Amino acid sequence: MKEKSTFLKWTALFVLVFTLSLPLTAKESFAGTMYTVSVSKGYLALRTAKAYDDKNEIGELYTGDTVEVTDTSDSTYWYVYSAKLNKSGYVNRNYLVGGGSSTGGSNYTVSVSKGYLALRTAKAYDDKNEIGELYSGDTVQVQDTSDSTYWYVYSPKLNKSGYVNRNYLVGGGTANTGGASYTVSVSKGYLALRTAKAYDDKNEIGELYSGDTVQVQDSSDSTYWYVYSPKLNKSGYVNRNYLVGAGSSTPSVVTKTVSVSKGYLALRTAKAYDDSNEIGELYSGDTVQVQDTSDSTYWYVYAPKLNKSGYVNKNYLY
Repeated sequence: MKEKSTFLKWTALFVLVFTLSLPLTAKESFAGTMYTVSVSKGYLALRTAKAYDDKNEIGELYTGDTVEVTDTSDSTYWYVYSAKLNKSGYVNRNYLVGGGSSTGGSNYTVSVSKGYLALRTAKAYDDKNEIGELYSGDTVQVQDTSDSTYWYVYSPKLNKSGYVNRNYLVGGGTANTGGASYTVSVSKGYLALRTAKAYDDKNEIGELYSGDTVQVQDSSDSTYWYVYSPKLNKSGYVNRNYLVGAGSSTPSVVTKTVSVSKGYLALRTAKAYDDSNEIGELYSGDTVQVQDTSDSTYWYVYAPKLNKSGYVNKNYLY
């Protein structure tokens, strides 16, 4: 009995050690970000190496299959775990969409004045590379914004991934609400929505009036910002000097208070002391939102009291 008891103990110990020595499965080892496979045809190969080679294929992944990404250090091939195949390997990251628990990359909405926005297989305007048509109101999940013009996106409507001209996308968030909201403020007339960063009657595609709101998509230029107008359902460039505020409540600009010992502070159409360019009167205690401080004397501001924008002498602001 003693020999049998000892044998059983050693057997149990051996089984325990052997079990602990087994490598963990990929499922147990990895807990990366979930992505979804999206291919226009065929399958996405799971590979043993970072290379396009029939010899290194160890599995086939189809549109709709999910993988856990655990290594994104390579620009093209990411290391993933496939629960479907119960295998780990490399895949071409250009055929993965998502990057979260459900909604994937940032959601943008298509906005074209006419026709459609082409989904393409390459970063080029070419009829031959079109693989789908996206219309105003369609949404896409942006996966790669590294190119200045063509972004890599996934279209749930088409169930395809490809490149689109980013100038026809608006929004950028989970609710398609667009970028920061600004309000138009012009002393007279309208603010033109344009197709280019230039003051030219020929590039006007819409008229925006004081009180209209726009969603700013690109503020990289010092004068012309790229915006989306919900009112016009169009995207284009506007002179940012006629935009005020940002967001639903707090302004994006610095608020200053007027302080004059007597009289008023004139709101002007130009950077000059001249009775003819006065468009409003600001008194001590009135507030303004500063938009441009590049001049040493005259700052460009928005006056909520007057609902006008213009220049004031900055020496009377604190």
